[in-house]
Parts: sequence; C-alpha cells; structure tokens
Amino acid sequence: MTWGSFVQDENEAHVQLDKLIDLGVNFVDTAELYPVAFNYGQTTERWIGNWLEKRREAGTLRREDVYIATKSNPAGIGSPEGTPHNFSAERLEASARASLARLRTDYIDLYYLHFPSRFGFAGFGWASWGGPERYAASRTSDGSVDDIERQVLAVKRLFELRIIKHWALSNENAYGLTMFCLACDRLGVPRPVCVQNDMSLNNRAYEGDIAEAAHQFGVVGLPYGVLAGGVLTGKYHNHAFQSDDGRPIAASRMRARPDFQPRYASPVALAATGEYIALAAKFGLKPLEMALAWARDRWYNGGVIIGMTSIAQLEDCVNAFKLEPLPPSLNAEIDAIHERYRNPSAAYANKELVLSAPWLERSADVSSSHDEV
Repeated sequence: MTWGSFVQDENEAHVQLDKLIDLGVNFVDTAELYPVAFNYGQTTERWIGNWLEKRREAGTLRREDVYIATKSNPAGIGSPEGTPHNFSAERLEASARASLARLRTDYIDLYYLHFPSRFGFAGFGWASWGGPERYAASRTSDGSVDDIERQVLAVKRLFELRIIKHWALSNENAYGLTMFCLACDRLGVPRPVCVQNDMSLNNRAYEGDIAEAAHQFGVVGLPYGVLAGGVLTGKYHNHAFQSDDGRPIAASRMRARPDFQPRYASPVALAATGEYIALAAKFGLKPLEMALAWARDRWYNGGVIIGMTSIAQLEDCVNAFKLEPLPPSLNAEIDAIHERYRNPSAAYANKELVLSAPWLERSADVSSSHDEV
C-alpha cells in the first residue's frame, strides 16, 4: 500500500514483487485507494498491473500463479467518480472494472468492501462502536437490514458478471460480519471468505466478538497492521532493528509522516512495544519475528498481510513467517504483557487521550514521590 508514496520508483516495486514470487509468496493484496499517507489512489494497482503484464508477456508468470486481492472504498478515493458512495451496484461495478483495467487482468481473485459505508473513514482506530454520532460526517449508509441486503446484491452482480471469484470484508465488526453472512444466506450469495482487520500485539480487539462470529460463519482472519506501521519491529526504540542497514530512521513512516495512523505510535503502544522487544530478546527472536509469528499462529487467522518499502524488509517479513510456531511459554508471557497494556493502538472513548496518555506522566510523578519517601 506504499507503492506510489513511500516507494516512489515503479521499478523498485517490480523488483519487490519478483522477490516475493521467488520466495514462494503467491498472494498480492492492494486497493483502489492505495498508496496511502500521500499520493492516494490508483497508482499501486497500476504498478502491479504493469508488472503482471510484463511477466506474463515474458512467460515467467502465469495469471493463475498469483492471487490478486483488491478493494473498493465508500469514500470513493481512487474510484472512477472520485466521490463518496454507499456500495451501490453501479458504483461497485465501476470500481471493480476500473481495478481490472489497472491490474491488467480480467478477473479479481478476492474483492473487498474496504471499510463499512455505515462508518466511512471515521471508523478507523476504534475498538468499540461508541455511538452513531462518531460517524455522522463520513457515513454513506445506515447499516440497516435493507442496506446490508442491497450491498450483498451489488456483490452478487459482480459474481454474475464473472468479475470476481471471491469476496471479503475489511475493517468490520461482529455486527457487520454477522449481518452480511445472514444476508448472503437469504439471497443465495457466497459468504465473504475472510475479514481483513487491523490486528497486532498492540491491538487484539479482533479477539472479541468478531473472532467468534467469523468462526461460526466459516470466515477466516487475514489481518493487516501486524507490525503496527513498523513500530513492533522495534526500530523506533533502537535503530539497530531497522531492516535496511544505514537507512535513516527519519525516512520511516512514523517519523516521515507522524500524522498518518498515529495510533500505532501512541505513548502506551510505545511502552508496550518496549516490553515486547525485551521479551523477544529473551527468546532469541527479533521483535519483528515475534510479532509476525504470533499473528500467523492465531487459530482464527488464515494468513497475514505484510507491507514493506524495501527488499530487506520483505526478506525479514517472509523469513519470520517461516519460523516454527512460538512456544506456549512465550505466548503466555505475551498474554501477560497484553493484560497490562490492553489494545493500546485502539481507542475506546477518546482518541485524543490515547494519543497523549497524560496518565503516564502522572504515574511517573507518583512513582518519583514514592521513591523520595
């Protein structure tokens, strides 16, 4: 999702795709909205499509050798119209066809509704529903039974057109997943096969109601954000954890664009990360390895989405995925840290407080006064 923003050379993106194939990776996840942080929309799909066409023409890759996933978003970013919508049949088909053209393919293996139209962009970063007023400015639908059925019928149209092979949800909660699955059953539409939510050591909110709902409906997790925007690599605590030797930390996402997904680097998330770094060292692992292997091992996940800006990062991530399962003793210590730092990259009531965490300073003051006594 950074090909076209943090990665500004298309050839570099192609080199990374070639390396992924060489290492045995056969699943590529993108979106009409990508790249992110800046230069939003369309570029990432176009670069992937250019790569796919070149490799097919050269005879080094068959279309069926790689699974391509992409997404439509209700904010309309990267869509042909470029305006918000509610996943109407017309807009969803237009987005899918535009993605097909950019990706240089005649079908999409996995097509997501990128985030709920009943929330819009305001839905990101929350671990609780809270109340409808949060989403009033960005929502484009009401999430009613009729609304969900309308969207399912729009997806059904894509199946009928043979544009997509499977579909999925992303950034969804238990209510949404349940309603979509029930609507699919009523209307004779295949259920979504997976849900792609933000999940990591610092955000295990998925393990609440949605994990059970997904399990009951036969839907697997396919999380993003497993490294929390790079925070869980440990590189923001110690530059030695930077995959790219010599790359200045100032060029990394949380330094170069601190306003993009700041939840990953909240003060409490950084404090929790410090403990995870120490725990990984205790078991002879890099923080990146522990974070990725932990997510891979969760019973509810069918895979893990990784993001990278360099070959070095790519290799570290793929190698971590190939590690043996983490031992129970390590998982127990991970759970102990989680009980102390409960989902610090997600907000429950007040995002501003999460990003400032003034109680940490108060706690330090109290500790200091106790020491003096």
